[in-house]
Amino acid sequence: MPSPTMSPDAKIQMAHDLRRSIRELRDRGLMVSAKWSSELLAALPKEYRQAPHLPFSPPPQPHNLPSTSPPIHPRPSIGDFLPSPGPGSFNAEAGPSRGRTMHGIEIEEEDDILEEDEFQLARGYFDLKEYDRVVWLLKDSRGSRSKFLKYYSMYLSADRKAQESLPHFLDTKEERLALYPALSPLLTELNDEKDPYLLYLRGLCYMRLDKRPPALKCLADSVRMKPYNWSAWSQMAQLVYSADMFISLKEELPSSTMLTFFAISCMLDLHTATELVMSMIKELLEIFPDSVHLKAQRAMVYYHMRDFETAEKEFDAVQAADPFRMEEVDIYSNMLYVMNKQAKLGKLAHEYAEIDRNRAEVCCLIGNYYSSRADHTKAITYFKRSLMLNREYLPAWTLMGHEFVELKNSHAAIEAYRKAIDVNAKDYRAWYGLGQAYELLDMPMYAIEYYNQATSLRPYDCRMWTALATVYENLKRLPDAILAHTRALLGADRIQTPTILLKLASLHFTLGQIEESIGFHRKLIALNEKFNGNGIGIGINELSSSYLSIAEFEMRDLLLLSEKQEKKQEDLNGKPLGDLILASQYLEKISISNSPQRDRAEELLRILRIKEAKMAVDL
Repeated sequence: MPSPTMSPDAKIQMAHDLRRSIRELRDRGLMVSAKWSSELLAALPKEYRQAPHLPFSPPPQPHNLPSTSPPIHPRPSIGDFLPSPGPGSFNAEAGPSRGRTMHGIEIEEEDDILEEDEFQLARGYFDLKEYDRVVWLLKDSRGSRSKFLKYYSMYLSADRKAQESLPHFLDTKEERLALYPALSPLLTELNDEKDPYLLYLRGLCYMRLDKRPPALKCLADSVRMKPYNWSAWSQMAQLVYSADMFISLKEELPSSTMLTFFAISCMLDLHTATELVMSMIKELLEIFPDSVHLKAQRAMVYYHMRDFETAEKEFDAVQAADPFRMEEVDIYSNMLYVMNKQAKLGKLAHEYAEIDRNRAEVCCLIGNYYSSRADHTKAITYFKRSLMLNREYLPAWTLMGHEFVELKNSHAAIEAYRKAIDVNAKDYRAWYGLGQAYELLDMPMYAIEYYNQATSLRPYDCRMWTALATVYENLKRLPDAILAHTRALLGADRIQTPTILLKLASLHFTLGQIEESIGFHRKLIALNEKFNGNGIGIGINELSSSYLSIAEFEMRDLLLLSEKQEKKQEDLNGKPLGDLILASQYLEKISISNSPQRDRAEELLRILRIKEAKMAVDL
């Protein structure tokens, strides 16, 4: 990982590298990556990306002389906008010097210069989505830009035709089969290409055909040569399916700022958002203090850590900094939905619908709003619209499955969740939703399998383990239910913990494990006392159950043995049969409440009073 203290020369070099990369990405039609790199460049402090560090900056003039026009230089070659090194300046072009033609043009760019007119015409066709026309025009091209635009147009044309041939636009598996005939010859043509952008395209084709190992190799090779192609990093992050795989891949890639961005993306995707991720974001913000992307990532970390109040403040700050940003608005809407902030969710949906309702993220946001109003049919309509705009938009698949569950349409929910898993098998919500759907269909063994998948992805999420434990309970597999509930405690918050402790106490009692059961009741009361009886999400009824269980346990010998037997037992053991003082205190607490255990507590108190009276007479 890069040091947070990057030298000024390194930041200036980064600005030059980013400018060159942005130009290359735009030429090749990779607009998402070009936008990301442009935002990263704009987030650098101005002193590292303005005069005198710009390659076209005029020389500084004395204050007492009028400024003059800069001297006229020959037209620079494509991509050759870096300043020439001088005494005391940094080396703007690291690495070996590049070979040039007699006209001063870099050798590898000579074909691009010769094909400039044809390329610009093809780029016009590309912008109008006339992909087959681009392929025809550039069929004999030799320049790196033209070759990429030709092959990328072949890929986009095949993708569009595959989607149009589908009987149902939501059928992802049929789409993959439809792509095989078109992408196989394209992969053959790209097989010997070493250009970093063509390697990225080759990796993209492998991904669409579900060939993960060669896709990962191509993408890794691409980012080594062109580190600012964020699209390649993003696709590679989708292929990382475990923390171990991420660690091994990270060791193979050169340490850089982009590797840190990649690490943050992977760890969020693997649901391992921790303080380590937060520290990486903090380090990058020292380099890119104005990066809205990093601030949004910080909000995402709080969201994954389920610190919704802090995440809401961070998302609000992101929206204030860039009110037209669409990227994380669906996650923000999910959080507002969970927090039951319907008014704020409605306001957000209205604002973004006015900006652009033809974005997948905005349709997902509007769908969440209708879901919060229990209008599940209309919510499904907007989630489907989101998928028509972007078929691989994961949140819409999962959320649509949730709506089908609400409508008790388990079969449609299962189909939606399976499509979500096709898009991203790391989506724990889809696995969890499958478990819920099969539970509704009374197919518990399937539910257990899918809940286990969800727990493997979210090992510290209490909800996953609790759902699994509930299925075990229904199957009367109480030891397995106890193990699942015990595991749920590791990720439970102050609201969830009391309920789990009560459930564990009840399960142990059912199995006849009385002392273990009482142990969990004691833990619950200790937890309540730790927080002074406030804010742990339990009421007097639950506490009364624990108070009564402990009191009965302490009085067990008193309730079972006769007075003579009791005295004999005391003589043998040399100690009291139970903490009757503690039992009395707990029973008194119940007796002054309105809990269902009140009558039983008063009955036990009478027994205790009789016992105390007899002891006083004996003395």
